[in-house]
Amino acid sequence: MSKTKYLVISSVVVAALAVTPLVVSHKVDSSIETNRVLLEKNGQKLEILSKSGYLTGTRTFSLEVVDAKKARDFLLTTLVEKNAQYKLFAESLKTETDEGINDAFDGLKFSGEITNSNFLPSDVKVSLSLNQLPRSIQESIANDKVTSDAILPLLTRGVLALDMTFGSDQKLKDVKFKDIKEEIKAEGTVLSINTEKQMLTLAEHGGSVQGVLGIGKQNFGINSDMFMFKSELQDFVYNFSYQDDLNNKGDLKIGKYAFEINDEYTNAKFDLGSLKANSSVEDVKKDLQIKADYTFDDIAVNNSSADITLKKLFAKLFLRGINSDTMKKVQADYNMLLLGTVPLEDKVLIDDFIALVNHGVKLDLGIALQGFSTEMINLKDVSIDTTLVVAENNYSDKQSPLALLGLLDITSKVKVHKEDRATLESLGLTSAEDFALGKEEGDFFIYEIAMKNGAISVNGQTIQ
Repeated sequence: MSKTKYLVISSVVVAALAVTPLVVSHKVDSSIETNRVLLEKNGQKLEILSKSGYLTGTRTFSLEVVDAKKARDFLLTTLVEKNAQYKLFAESLKTETDEGINDAFDGLKFSGEITNSNFLPSDVKVSLSLNQLPRSIQESIANDKVTSDAILPLLTRGVLALDMTFGSDQKLKDVKFKDIKEEIKAEGTVLSINTEKQMLTLAEHGGSVQGVLGIGKQNFGINSDMFMFKSELQDFVYNFSYQDDLNNKGDLKIGKYAFEINDEYTNAKFDLGSLKANSSVEDVKKDLQIKADYTFDDIAVNNSSADITLKKLFAKLFLRGINSDTMKKVQADYNMLLLGTVPLEDKVLIDDFIALVNHGVKLDLGIALQGFSTEMINLKDVSIDTTLVVAENNYSDKQSPLALLGLLDITSKVKVHKEDRATLESLGLTSAEDFALGKEEGDFFIYEIAMKNGAISVNGQTIQ
């Protein structure tokens, strides 16, 4: 009896496991059909071409834009539903693209493949590649053999492609673009493209989207007898966290970037050794705080009129003291004014501005240059740190705008290397007496500049 019971239980388990892939496959089919109907209503045609696999299901499909205007409106509506602050952008984009969007995109077609596990809930892999250009472009190159021979083979080989991963909740987790290494030749011109490790990852935690945008290499070039263009980017990484417009942060790193363009009129070159940047916006107990820090290494700008090099550039910003509720109202009123959805008097925006001024603000700005060189001037080490404060006040629109200057309390510390002081003094930017006010500290002169109630002083001495 006992053996029979275990045999029955085992048989049920085996049968359930055997049926599971069919159940999961059916659910995937149902989800695809729901999305197919939704896309069809919004200007896109999704067609499943084949289906195979038992434990792992594979479906091939095609996706075509049949009404670009509907597709655009669908995407923008979805964006605004999740991020209301983009409503103004969406309305503006609709207006700007209404006239020619269908001619530009109708007929654009992609081929793809969907892969998923039919055994257990898991990520869904989607591969997508461009295989048909919009009809307007197809028609324009139909009788242009040179252009057709350059472009159509790229579509045949699936050069423009990407892989996406969706979680079991159908939310996008990551995007990886196919590496490209191509040379396109047409009528004496060569277009070169060389990209590696281009990807985007996304994850949502507690209403905040965490993401990483990475580029290992992204090089573009155009060469012809009369023209040369080059853009080369390496080791780009951008980490970000986004909750809303008033709560987000990111950090950016660039390993190297070079830009160059040459023709009969222009000869320009720009090189950047590296860049590190951090920025954030945070609502801290109704106090809006904005921070940013930048570090640039080995900047070089060369053109026919000037050569500029800079060993290091540091810049920082810290803005706080803005009431976040007031800022939200400013944004909302400004959007309503531009959209014209609700009649809005100019006085409303004036009152919003006055409210920001009355609340006060504090701003720290800093910039430092090391190894700055041009044909006209060379600076070894110069830095400026400035703090601007507007205390809480009773300013009103009945007062002159010049009264705003009386609200400013500005202090600034200028640090100039001794060699640089001699260089700046020789340029005659200000009098020798003003330069003489500097306080010597090691290899530097320090100038503590203050402006209060319209009066300016340097190291405690008022300047007329």
